Amino acid sequence: MKITDVKVTPSFGKETRHWCLLKVFTDEGIVGLGETFPDVPVERLKNLLVGKDPTQINPLHYDHLWQMKGQGAGIEIALWDIRGKQLGEPMHALLGGKLRDRVRMYCDCHSGAHWTPHDHQRRWEEVRESGALDPVYEPEAYFAMAREVVAEGYTAVKFDLDVPNPWKLDKYDRSISRRQHRHIIDTIEGLRDAIGPDVDLSIDLHGSFNMADGLRICKDVEHLDLLWLEDPVRWEWGNVDALAKICQQTETPICTGEIFYGAKMFRELMEKQACDLLEPDVPHSGGAIEIRRIAELAEMYHMSIAPHYMRSAVTGIAAVHICATIPNFLALEHHSRNIPLWGEMLDFKDPIQNGYITVPDGPGLGIELDEGRLQAALPKGVPLWS
Repeated sequence: MKITDVKVTPSFGKETRHWCLLKVFTDEGIVGLGETFPDVPVERLKNLLVGKDPTQINPLHYDHLWQMKGQGAGIEIALWDIRGKQLGEPMHALLGGKLRDRVRMYCDCHSGAHWTPHDHQRRWEEVRESGALDPVYEPEAYFAMAREVVAEGYTAVKFDLDVPNPWKLDKYDRSISRRQHRHIIDTIEGLRDAIGPDVDLSIDLHGSFNMADGLRICKDVEHLDLLWLEDPVRWEWGNVDALAKICQQTETPICTGEIFYGAKMFRELMEKQACDLLEPDVPHSGGAIEIRRIAELAEMYHMSIAPHYMRSAVTGIAAVHICATIPNFLALEHHSRNIPLWGEMLDFKDPIQNGYITVPDGPGLGIELDEGRLQAALPKGVPLWS
């Protein structure tokens, strides 16, 4: 089998975080679905792939896709789809077989409103001018969002607490003012009350704070039984000592890893016991091959993984296949609850039901695109594939 052509969609716009889908065509008529980045010239992809054997996933990964990072992982998804369709087997079977029929999702809620880069930047600009906290960051807005999401069946939720606020004393220093600290702790305590003791609660700080204040937050929420607290300090390659110091001084589980690429970058975290859980991003960490390597390393250190991703449902379903095969899998992030197209773009709608996605058993990814719905999401006259 040989690859004969590659086609991509235009970006579906900032509301979808600029998803771009990809099709890889073969001389046997099998087409694989994947994902790419905005503005990547399709000719570059054709030069890389046309004439190659798509069933040779390992050679393509190590010879070419590895260097392309997240974009390479999106292409790798299409290769798994092709191979599964050729053999009449689902992707999870090619990875050794599924360990679970459903994959647990946790909902990333951001705050009292879901996150968009535009809104986040706008709110920082507005709070610096007005000195007033946006209503979506008031504790009651968090609590309302939490109750709404839990009512949909999610058994795990995550919220951001490093948000635009009027109490930051210096634009550049990473310390936390006493008033901001109180807002963070009060909100987390209220979230635990709002969702009850049986729903898992995680908090993300995005590495926004210094070590002393990050540790203070971790210790001040120990009584709230968080599933994890994510990135209390900024992690930098080659220096995990600050994160390890926090992890060793608190009972609050520490999670990190969404920005790292490849299994080797996770090794020092595990060796130094600098976190309790790992959060590799499915495309950014290198696709199925690298995610499984990361998971295998983590299992040797008795650690679970909770993969992250912010792309379309194509990458999401690929992530479901991968997670179904990993023994030390905890939950998969869902970051697109506020994007209707995510649940409408496939041949089966709203894959998430009661906080879980059923693992597809059809060949390859086990999905097809609803191309009519995707075409309707583009401006009039813009072709779906080019």
